[in-house]
Amino acid sequence: MKIAIIGAGLAGLACARELIKNGIYPTIFEKKSCIGKDYLLSTTTLRILDRSYRTSVKYLNQRYNLKLKPFSPLREITMIAPQRQTVVRGKLGYIYMRGEEENSLENQIARGLNANILFDNFVDINDVKNHFDYIIAATGNEAIPKTLGVWTPTFNVCLRAAVVLGDFKTDCVKMWVNTDYSKSCYGYISPYSTKEARLLLTVDNITPYEMDYYWDKFFNEENLSYDIIETKDIEYSIGTTSSAKAGNIYLVGNCAGLIDDFLGFGAVNAIESGILAAKSIVKGLDYNELIKPMKKHVTKLHEFRKALNSFDNKDLNRLITFLGLPVVKQLIYNNPLIKGKNFSFIARMYNSIKNR
Repeated sequence: MKIAIIGAGLAGLACARELIKNGIYPTIFEKKSCIGKDYLLSTTTLRILDRSYRTSVKYLNQRYNLKLKPFSPLREITMIAPQRQTVVRGKLGYIYMRGEEENSLENQIARGLNANILFDNFVDINDVKNHFDYIIAATGNEAIPKTLGVWTPTFNVCLRAAVVLGDFKTDCVKMWVNTDYSKSCYGYISPYSTKEARLLLTVDNITPYEMDYYWDKFFNEENLSYDIIETKDIEYSIGTTSSAKAGNIYLVGNCAGLIDDFLGFGAVNAIESGILAAKSIVKGLDYNELIKPMKKHVTKLHEFRKALNSFDNKDLNRLITFLGLPVVKQLIYNNPLIKGKNFSFIARMYNSIKNR
């Protein structure tokens, strides 16, 4: 059986790992020169947004025997609105390294993987689809599903990620929301060590040429003074797919529309969809049925995105105040039975009223 995987990111590597476990050795095409090259972001998983009642670490280990080690547990989140600030503490989730680092998520999955990875190879799906029995599209963008006619965009953002120096606690992150510089998105900083962190700003519905303006406004309004080592700008689209399979082509990760457009989280879904694509091929299972729980979860979180799209700064101040209420902290953040998706009906009601 000949299988091609386009992209050596989380979804592509997880798919290859599962195939190799079943004696199938795929060919992986990767346009970059190494795994995780130039990836300046980190990944945070929030317990309240996990799809399972287990944490992401336990879920992937118990369900797929995939043992992934976080960089740090997440014990503190500081949320800052224009006139309000709140700090939440507890067992909130995990912070994972990404990119070229030895213990990045990508390299943890790739470790010991005896796969044929062809680096510096950008391939068009039309060049390979007739030469392999199956194609796994794991490029992390919408190009292939758009070509297949199954892609519907829901959210478009520009993102600037920066490596910054300072003094950081490795189990703490900070988040800023302000429509003046992030519109309906946010700024965010996550540690990589006690002296280095990843700072990002996401802004919706702008062109890449406008990013300098919003970045400078972000630094000025929040009085940020980090030493910047390097930056990278990314423009990407989040969306949904009408089907995650077209003929012999399987879509995984963001190609399958499995990034939530609420906060942009998608690492666990990328890993799981790669594994499930392999299981579908090996066992002859319906891939769209296998990923249905993930798509349903992303759809529920989309209600929160629609609500945020209509918020102004006064709304954001009220939101941060609510999230800091003692009763909210006590009942929600550290309760494994409480999940953000459980409150999607409230967001749906808000959206219905707002749109009347």
